[in-house]
Amino acid sequence: MPPISVFERRRRDAVRHAARQTISEGLASRNPARYRGRRIEGAAHRGGNEVKITQGQIDAADVTTRLLLPTSQQGPWSPFARFAETIATARKKEGLHSHNAEEVVVYVLEGYVDHESDGGQPATLTQGSVLVLTAHEPIRHELVMQKGRSARWMSIVLRLPSHAERTPASVQIKTAGDPIEAADGTVQRPVVGSHARADSFTHIECTDIGFAKEGTAFFRLGKTQRSVAYVLSGSGTFGSEHVEPGDGALLENASGFSMHGTPGFRVVLASLPRPSL
Repeated sequence: MPPISVFERRRRDAVRHAARQTISEGLASRNPARYRGRRIEGAAHRGGNEVKITQGQIDAADVTTRLLLPTSQQGPWSPFARFAETIATARKKEGLHSHNAEEVVVYVLEGYVDHESDGGQPATLTQGSVLVLTAHEPIRHELVMQKGRSARWMSIVLRLPSHAERTPASVQIKTAGDPIEAADGTVQRPVVGSHARADSFTHIECTDIGFAKEGTAFFRLGKTQRSVAYVLSGSGTFGSEHVEPGDGALLENASGFSMHGTPGFRVVLASLPRPSL
């Protein structure tokens, strides 16, 4: 029997996770008193700050994708319309789909995947590639798996402000910024934003954070920001909450955010201005 690839192993793990998740939620609904201590989603309030821990769920329409939002536990969180991680093989065909009044960020974590869009030149995205699609007007695009290859990527869909100036749709393809080793033991790679090669209309700041040694890192955010932290690998803590791959934190009214981890703990932190009401 040929060895199982890392991508196939992760796909199978995702399927098993979805099955366990369905069973756990079913048991909790039958006997909430018994399963009250099992955290599916929780919130902690300290000094007016809100840190909401939420668990990703396998997309019912696509078992290769884990959704942090929207899910049955957490709906869209404006301007975040979708936050997801995908592990795909050459069998996956996403198909052309449309975006309008949205900005899409795709960050390739592993492997190779081709990108095609209306009127644009096809491009191959590799590990570290960043795609930013800004759709003030309708535009269709798709990610196409290369034959015999696999890929892993995360994607963020953001709603554009209704009062934004309508300009032609645009597609940027860049490489994430160079890794920077911080004094707190983390290695930080700018993905999108002021310190990255790719920028965005929504002014999202997105950073890939890995722990090279055990430690606690603190990140300044801003009380006018909404931020999402998502665990890609390893385990650690967000504040006092233990988190594992597929878990995330939604942060609002927070001047800063702390996380503790050991080597292998990897997190993506995305932050942007909170929409005006």
